[in-house]
Amino acid sequence: MRRALLILAVLLGALVIAPAAWAGEATTSDGHVVRWDPGLERAGREVVSLLPRIEAEVERKMGFPFPKGPATIVVAKGIDSMRNAARVHVPEWAAGVCIGQRSLIVLRADRMLPPSPARSITTVLRHEWVHLAWARRAGLHVRSLPRWAEEGLAEEIGGGVSVEGGATLDYAAAWGRLIPWKDLTAGFPRESPRAALAYRQGASWIRFFLKQRGWDDLRAVLADLADGKGKEPSDTSRTPLDRVLLARTERGLDLWTAEWRVSLEEEARPWFHLLGHDVGWSLIIFFSMISVVLYFAVRRRRRAAIEALPDG
Repeated sequence: MRRALLILAVLLGALVIAPAAWAGEATTSDGHVVRWDPGLERAGREVVSLLPRIEAEVERKMGFPFPKGPATIVVAKGIDSMRNAARVHVPEWAAGVCIGQRSLIVLRADRMLPPSPARSITTVLRHEWVHLAWARRAGLHVRSLPRWAEEGLAEEIGGGVSVEGGATLDYAAAWGRLIPWKDLTAGFPRESPRAALAYRQGASWIRFFLKQRGWDDLRAVLADLADGKGKEPSDTSRTPLDRVLLARTERGLDLWTAEWRVSLEEEARPWFHLLGHDVGWSLIIFFSMISVVLYFAVRRRRRAAIEALPDG
C-alpha cells in the first residue's frame, strides 16, 4: 500500500512540474525559443520574424547591445494559459509579462489580436523586450531604475498602450490626482484604472526628460544605474536615480518631477475639450450635468407649488 501511494505521489509530482505541452516551437537565429498555444502558429511565426528587428530597435534606443544568452517567448491563448506559462499572478488586463530572472516573456494573444494602433504583437513584444534587456543589463541593480520609470521607458520605446485609459492623465493632472512616485517605485497597481494612470505618468515623465535632454543623456543615466552608480549607502535620503540625475543634469528627481508636473498641468486640456475623447468620463460629465439641471428644475417647481398654497 505504501509503495502504491509513493508511486502515485511521484506521478502526480511529475505532472505538476512537467512543462506545458505547446502546439509548436521555433528557434531564432540568435537562439531565442518561441513557443505557442494551439491555433496560434501564425502569431508564433510572426514573433520569430519580428525578434531580430525588435532586438535591434531596443538596442539602438537603450544604447547597449542585448546581453548574450537565449530567451524564451511564449504566445498564450488567454489569461489562464498566460499565468500557467509565467507561473506568476498576472493582472487580467495584461497583454504581456516579462520575468527577467528566467529570461521569459509571455504574450497574450487575445489582447493583441486583431491588432490595433494601441496594441499589437509588435508593440507588446517590443515593450516586454525593453524589460528583458534592462533586467539582463542591470542584473542586481535592476531596481535602481524605479518601476514607474522602467514602465514609462517600455511604453515610450514599445510604441503602444499597455492599458486603455483615455484622457486619464489629463484629468489627474487637472484635478491634482497624480499617483506619488513612492507608490510606484517597486510595483504597479493591480486595478486597471490606476494601472492606466501609472503607465501614462511614467511615459509622460520619460517623454518630458527626452524633450529637455534627449536620448544621449537618458542612455547615460541608464548606463550609470546599470553599473551600480548612485548606490552610496551613507546617504539614504536619495535614491540611485535621484543621485545619478543630480550628477548628470545638476537637477535631482524632485526638481525634475516638479518641472514635469508644471508642464503637465499647463498642457492638460480643460474638461470641456475632453468631451468625446474619453467615453467613460464623457458619460459621467453628461449625466452629472443632466442631474444638476433636473435638481434645479425640481427645486423651482416645488417652490412654485409651495407659494401657490393658501395661507395657513
